[in-house]
Amino acid sequence: MKTRLLIYGLTLWASLLCACGQAQETSTSGAASPALPEAAGSANPPMDIYYVMDEQAQMPVYAIRGPAGWTLESDVQWNLNNNVVPVTLAAALTDPQETLSLQFFPDLTCYWLTGDAALNNPGQMNMGMLNVAPMEPKAALVDAVTQIFQPGLPDLRITGVREVPGLPAALGQAGPNVTGVGLRAVFSYAGKRMEEEIYALHMISSATLRGEAGVTTQTTWGLTGIHGLIALQGQLDAHRSMLTYMVRSGTPNPAWVALHLKVKQQLDAQFQQNLVDNRRAREAIMAQSRALAAENEAFRANIMRRHRAAMDTTAHESFIAGIHSGGSSSSGGMSAHDKSIDAIHDRETFHDASTVTGTSQHGYADHHWSDGWGNVIHTDNPNVDPNIGSTVQWEELQRVK
Repeated sequence: MKTRLLIYGLTLWASLLCACGQAQETSTSGAASPALPEAAGSANPPMDIYYVMDEQAQMPVYAIRGPAGWTLESDVQWNLNNNVVPVTLAAALTDPQETLSLQFFPDLTCYWLTGDAALNNPGQMNMGMLNVAPMEPKAALVDAVTQIFQPGLPDLRITGVREVPGLPAALGQAGPNVTGVGLRAVFSYAGKRMEEEIYALHMISSATLRGEAGVTTQTTWGLTGIHGLIALQGQLDAHRSMLTYMVRSGTPNPAWVALHLKVKQQLDAQFQQNLVDNRRAREAIMAQSRALAAENEAFRANIMRRHRAAMDTTAHESFIAGIHSGGSSSSGGMSAHDKSIDAIHDRETFHDASTVTGTSQHGYADHHWSDGWGNVIHTDNPNVDPNIGSTVQWEELQRVK
């Protein structure tokens, strides 16, 4: 029976690699073969060892014992863009007549966000996790089988779903937030009626994150240790003992486990560094934004000051009074007409001994400095003194009243 090997963004089947019964682990390196337990009782049928290979790493992921002559299908895929789930795995052992099969499905790792900065995209993958709201164990297994693992099986019909209290301990993953669950189904394959039992562990946990946007809770949940026992309808009970032994015989390759851990640590470290770099970049952008806002405010204030000066009605009233009286401003000062002309041209008049008239006009600024040769420095900064470090004598111009 050809299994549907899932190239799907799901997590590695950790339970198979760390807690398959009392399988003995021996120290290996490179492509060394993991040790396997002996089959219980007489070898009937004769048993053989099958290796699930990681072709990219060129070493076995784990070994499993099964009847001689069976067909092994497996697929190991790495995706280093997924720092949470960098590798996925699926495998199946099937007898030559395709009437018996043991299938291993990838873990289903999901997450959901709630709180101030929660942003969910249901059905989308992120770092190898599926964005889905938490589901209770039995419903989660049913949806995983019908929508992800075996969506194309003809006339698949689930005949029962139940919790399996002893499964977490059997797979070595007992805990307060771990629930064993199983379902039974029937379907057609190659003109035969088949029955199948699929077992999994439902796991859930949550973590609270506090950041600039507020408090957010991430709930991480999913299914792990997912495996299916398949036989002709009515014969599964007779083969259950052998299929269960095959599940328990799975033995990880310590060298591959160490490789997986090393890669995961490196990806996590890079992810954390990216967070720090992004935070620093945001802070730099915010600081630049504040500086630009301050400059903008200063510019607006300067424009408003000039606008108020140009709209000063006192100068206008003095100009009108001068026209009707034929008079002018006090000796040495500006006439109302001259002041009005300066206002029109957005300028001010200063005493300037370097010019023929003794005055010069300049745009609005707080300070104007002249070197006596027609060169003028304009500035709003009261701390600027061009005489400092200069070989030329600069004099600050005074406004004509």
